[in-house]
Amino acid sequence: MLVEHNPGTKTAIETDTNGGFLYNFLLLGVSLHGFKSWCRPAFAVYGMHLSGERRGTLLSAIGYDANGKMYPIAFVIVDSENGDSYLWFMQKLFDALGHMYSMRKDLVVCSDRSASFESAIAEVFPAVCHVYCAYQIKGNIIRRYHNFAAAKAFMRDAQAYTKDGNRRAMLEVKKDKVVFSYVQELHPRRWSRVKAKRASYTLVTTNICESWNNLLLKARKLPITHLVDFIRTELMGGLDCRLVAVVLAIEAGLQVPNVGAVVNQPTATTPSPAKATTNDIRIEEE
Repeated sequence: MLVEHNPGTKTAIETDTNGGFLYNFLLLGVSLHGFKSWCRPAFAVYGMHLSGERRGTLLSAIGYDANGKMYPIAFVIVDSENGDSYLWFMQKLFDALGHMYSMRKDLVVCSDRSASFESAIAEVFPAVCHVYCAYQIKGNIIRRYHNFAAAKAFMRDAQAYTKDGNRRAMLEVKKDKVVFSYVQELHPRRWSRVKAKRASYTLVTTNICESWNNLLLKARKLPITHLVDFIRTELMGGLDCRLVAVVLAIEAGLQVPNVGAVVNQPTATTPSPAKATTNDIRIEEE
C-alpha cells in the first residue's frame, strides 16, 4: 500500500527460514527525492528499543534539510541490534540512494561507536566519512574518569571550526593524561570536525536521531503495522508543514535557503566589497 500510493517509495521485508518476520525497511519516495536533491550529504544512524509485545529495535537514518532542521530519511524494524541487522539496513539504504550518490566522496555518516555499525558502514559505504557521536564520547569521559572539565573541553575540541580553536581545547584535555590517551585512541579524524577527512557540516552527534526517537516514544508499544503507519503519518505531516512554510516564504518575498549555494558556492552569500579595483575584476575573470 505504501508503494502503491507513494511513488518512489522503497520497502522490503526479510523473513527467516521458517517464514517468520525478521526485518522491515521503509523509505518514502518523497523523502528520498528531497534528501538527494536538497539536503546536505550527511546523515546519522541510531536505534531505539521497542517495548511492544514483539520487542525488537527501530533503526533510523536522519539527516538535515537546507534550514539545518531534522530530516527523517529511512527506517528499519529489526529483531535485535546485531551485525546482520545493521548490515541489512545499510545495504537497503545503499540500494535506495543509488550507487552514484551513495559513493559520493563528501558523504558523511555519524553513528555511535557500535562495532556492528562500524563494520556495516565500512562494508557498504567504503568511501564515506564515518564519524563518531561526540556526545557519547563526552558521556564516557564523565562516567569513566569523572572529569567534567575535560569532557567540556573535549566537546569544544570536537565542535571547533578552526585549527586554532581545536588546538586550544585540546590543551585543556591534555591536562588529564588518561582522558587525552582515551580520545586519541579513538582517532581524532573520527570525532573532530577540523580533523575529519571531509567536511561533516554540523553533523558531529546523533542528537537528531534522538530527537526523532522522542517523537516516537508514544508509538514504541504499537504492533509493527501500526508503528509503520504512525511513522508515515508523522513524515507526511512534517513534509506538509515544510511545503506550507516554503510557499508562505515565497509569497512574502523571503529567500528559501538552498544548501547547495551555501556549501558549493560560499561566496554567493558573502557581501560584495564596496569598491573593486581593475586588478580584482581581472582576477575574478581569470
